[in-house]
Amino acid sequence: MIFYDFDLFAPNPWIAWIFAQEKGIVLERRFLDLFTRENRREPFVSRVNPLGELPALELGDGTVITEVTPICEYLEDICPDPPLIGSTPQERAQTRMWVRRIDQNIAWPMGEGFTTQEGRALFEGDHQLDGVLAKPLLPPEAAPILKAKSRAKLLWLDRQMQGQPYVCGNRFTLADIVLYCFLQFGENHGQPIPEEAPWSRDFFGRMKARPTTWHEPAPASKG
Repeated sequence: MIFYDFDLFAPNPWIAWIFAQEKGIVLERRFLDLFTRENRREPFVSRVNPLGELPALELGDGTVITEVTPICEYLEDICPDPPLIGSTPQERAQTRMWVRRIDQNIAWPMGEGFTTQEGRALFEGDHQLDGVLAKPLLPPEAAPILKAKSRAKLLWLDRQMQGQPYVCGNRFTLADIVLYCFLQFGENHGQPIPEEAPWSRDFFGRMKARPTTWHEPAPASKG
């Protein structure tokens, strides 16, 4: 299987990549240039993902799966052990519940806050390539509101997590990987973990110590 990733850290591809590493699944990793917007150009948009987004997973028969959660769900189905979504309907429902909560309430406003402010020039450039693929941008004054929402929901999550090691209690799951990758993104881009979020800060340190989590990649395979 071929895994398409950016040549620099981006949270969504890294969620799927860490998920695969935690399961011991070997993927052929191909890097695309983030700053030249290689993912928005040919041949990627015709051959891999017409939306021009990453990550993407190309199977042996040429089928391409995109979007983080479907990729992780597929990997869980073909390699159930160790279970990172769940072994029972109840466990799977709990994991999916927290993934959605983290994605909607913390990750999305964090990412949009960055796109609207620090990353604005990069995403504005997409409009010169293909208006269809370009990301609609919110007005600049939306950035602090989005960032404040993400921060407030992270503090809410922090209170819910007190006394347990992982988001789903004692189970290490996809929810932990999603949270970690966006905490890392925030640390890199001006939205650090609040000092008054002790669980999140401890969680981030424990996650960063795992051998599968983010370390500066060395891109080797292109195209």
